[in-house]
Amino acid sequence: MAAFFPHIARWFWEAKTVIIPLPKPDAQTQPFWDACQEGRLICQRCTECHVVQFTPRARCMRCHSERLSWEASARQGTVMSFTRVHRAPNPAFKQKTPYVIAMLDMDEGFRLMTNASVAVQDSIGVGERVSVGFEQVEGMMLPIVQELT
Repeated sequence: MAAFFPHIARWFWEAKTVIIPLPKPDAQTQPFWDACQEGRLICQRCTECHVVQFTPRARCMRCHSERLSWEASARQGTVMSFTRVHRAPNPAFKQKTPYVIAMLDMDEGFRLMTNASVAVQDSIGVGERVSVGFEQVEGMMLPIVQELT
């Protein structure tokens, strides 16, 4: 498409203001994001079947009960997988490359996908124990792999 409309492609990629896409909280996820703003990581637990679930939902993913509670996470987990991103998916991430995205198995039993801090990007590996902290991005606190434990 850029070959046919080079002036449009140049305008799109050379935009002066780039905005990092942020999560958009909804009724189910708002308590999670409110806790992140306070520096706490929480997950849902079904009070009927006791399954832990993430991402937050209105009903239990196993038994479909509406009886869900929020519980604090110890913010400790194990790296299940990770990838190093060298090519930005859009202009907002160009200055951040290369960066690491990690999939964590949290000790409470849920999985969390998050970026890794610059401090651990070179030493992160599958099976590594990590702790989750928070990073402020345009006024929103986002979970981030903070350190290896």
